[in-house]
Amino acid sequence: MPAKKTAQKPKLNPELLLAHKAYEAAINSNNTDLVMAMYDKDAEILQPDGPIVSGHRNIRKWVNDYFTQYQTHWKKVPLKNFVMGEYGFDEGIDTAVDVPRHGSDTIHWNCKGILVYKRQKNGEWLIFRDIWNNNKPPVKTKTKIRTKAR
Repeated sequence: MPAKKTAQKPKLNPELLLAHKAYEAAINSNNTDLVMAMYDKDAEILQPDGPIVSGHRNIRKWVNDYFTQYQTHWKKVPLKNFVMGEYGFDEGIDTAVDVPRHGSDTIHWNCKGILVYKRQKNGEWLIFRDIWNNNKPPVKTKTKIRTKAR
């Protein structure tokens, strides 16, 4: 009888994994400056159902508008990553919860994506392209109103 194969965790490049975790933490900080510090000077955002966002000024506005509208929390799970020259590639599955800051429904996302990093002259990996799409349509739920305990 053949031996059962057990699922193995993928072997991930540790430098890209650090960059991945730093990007996830920056997004979850909901701080525009921290997120912008993760982008290469020639970064682009290729979002689902929206235009490509290019240039730091446009990306800053896009990120700030997002954080103004939502308190977000992303879980970005890398499945594969590898380096080719000065570029690093990261394929993963993401889930996110966007809680509106001014009423409306909470949005739950289930996505897949590719991050393309560019190695900087100092050795740091920054986001060159952030590309994702939805695995299924986002799910909206009623936002629970938080009240202060008395």
